[in-house]
Amino acid sequence: MNARRVLRTGLAIAAVVAAIGATTVITRAAENALSAGTYTAKVKALVCRGCVPLVKKTMEGLKAIEAASVDQQTSTLEFKVKKDNSIKVSEIQTALKAAADRMGMGADYTLSDVKAKGR
Repeated sequence: MNARRVLRTGLAIAAVVAAIGATTVITRAAENALSAGTYTAKVKALVCRGCVPLVKKTMEGLKAIEAASVDQQTSTLEFKVKKDNSIKVSEIQTALKAAADRMGMGADYTLSDVKAKGR
């Protein structure tokens, strides 16, 4: 019976360590700086036609972003980081969250699958 308790405890510890490791990976990805270039990302919830211009305006209002375009049908954002600039994904997320909060109506501009275009 003692062996079972030890095994359960060991498995519980392993699960916690795995969860912490997964969180660390997500956190690191969010903090990675995107250097100059063109990127694509999925946007969680573009709920109305007003979302597209708001996301575009928000993105282009960021100092490091040169241009942005949004496709509501595919919920895809494409943006270009200016030459000799970089920006953290977390900075983009903060600006987009504020914009979504202003929009309301269930808008959620959380990005996922951020990657350099062509990859």
